[in-house]
Amino acid sequence: MGWLFVLISAVAAFLFYKSGNITLMTFAIIIAAGVLWSWGIMHNYATEQAQRRQNYSGGFFDITPQEAKAAPDWISLINMGFSIAGLVLLIIAIIILIF
Repeated sequence: MGWLFVLISAVAAFLFYKSGNITLMTFAIIIAAGVLWSWGIMHNYATEQAQRRQNYSGGFFDITPQEAKAAPDWISLINMGFSIAGLVLLIIAIIILIF
């Protein structure tokens, strides 16, 4: 899900650029960076747990659902907040372009 919300925020930034709203475009870029940053931190926690397995191959997606739960709640909340903000910005960008 991490790439999805990075993409959503990037599309919002592009739509704000097309509409000439540079302030909201900048905000959408910051949100995209925040989504990517927090997703990376959560992935690092899961990778640390996965490395304890004997059959860990080192692949990016070689993480079990149990290991994915290793990320602390605080970073998950930050990621969720950034993701929701990116989605809201995309909706606002679409509304601005329509009207």
